[in-house]
Amino acid sequence: MSNMFKKTAVLSSILAATATASIAHADQPQPGFTLTPSIGYSAPAGERDLEDDRALGLSFGYQFDNPFAVEFTYLNLDSELESTGSDVDVDQYRIDGLYHFVNNTAMTPYVAAGLGTTEYSNGIEGDGNTQLNAGGGVKFAMNDNLALRADYRLIDDLEGSRLDQVATLGLQVTFGGPEKAEPAPVVEEEPVVEPEPVVEPEPAPEPVPVKTVLPYQIHFGFDSATISQQYYSEIQEIANYLNENPTQVAQIQGYADGIGEPSYNKELSEERAEAVAALLTKEFGIDASRIDTIGYGEQYPVEPNTSPENRAENRRATTVAFTSREAMENDTMN
Repeated sequence: MSNMFKKTAVLSSILAATATASIAHADQPQPGFTLTPSIGYSAPAGERDLEDDRALGLSFGYQFDNPFAVEFTYLNLDSELESTGSDVDVDQYRIDGLYHFVNNTAMTPYVAAGLGTTEYSNGIEGDGNTQLNAGGGVKFAMNDNLALRADYRLIDDLEGSRLDQVATLGLQVTFGGPEKAEPAPVVEEEPVVEPEPVVEPEPAPEPVPVKTVLPYQIHFGFDSATISQQYYSEIQEIANYLNENPTQVAQIQGYADGIGEPSYNKELSEERAEAVAALLTKEFGIDASRIDTIGYGEQYPVEPNTSPENRAENRRATTVAFTSREAMENDTMN
């Protein structure tokens, strides 16, 4: 029992160390089924009399709409006995749980642990024993559904004193996730015709503001114009405002931090503004004629560009609503 406790303590320490290395939490990974073919390297425990050799794997799992995922993995380890040189075919099966530490970059670290077993073609000691694995890795998102993935595991034989290692590099494909909710259509009621009331003189109305700065800010990752799903609710609010004020038009204003050439930052800020405008038209049904975009580059920072936190605040897009396109164009020229 004390030997089991020591093994569990070692594996728990590995999990804690990996988790400590990831400190930024933000939006969730893309939900859906995952399929990951991989290739790697296996380093069996010395007591097994096995050579280190290549590993081929295939993992199938499901990523929930939160940091957690579950995954079944099959690995084929092609090895041979060190003492005789005889070929040994090794089949490993395991089921794991994963926890992701997501942030505002394309790089997503994770930790993982699970149970499994390994079968050896020539009955090596430990054949079919229950094994506990723990480790982690990192995923680099190429787009919403495709990511490069590096993984490292320590595999502990719970019925012996052997600790194997496996490192793999794979390509993860995500598919079959829930579809994005479509915005509810705006249903206009038929006007009720009533007799015209007697018009009495009224005091002159207060002047209507020419423009309104909407209180929503969409932030972006470094050198990126990709909109994280966590900002979809803010973009929905912008669409709601425009639906409630059908005579107004909107200008999406993009900004960048102070890193890089000013000309490149201005182009990047324009791409950020255009990304928000594209979502408003394609996903939320706002007519493109009611939206304009402009990029200010690294002008008008909300914070000094003196720290990573301040620069993250300056990588943003904001929205200003105008009473008319003429009012918007006059404001821009001024």
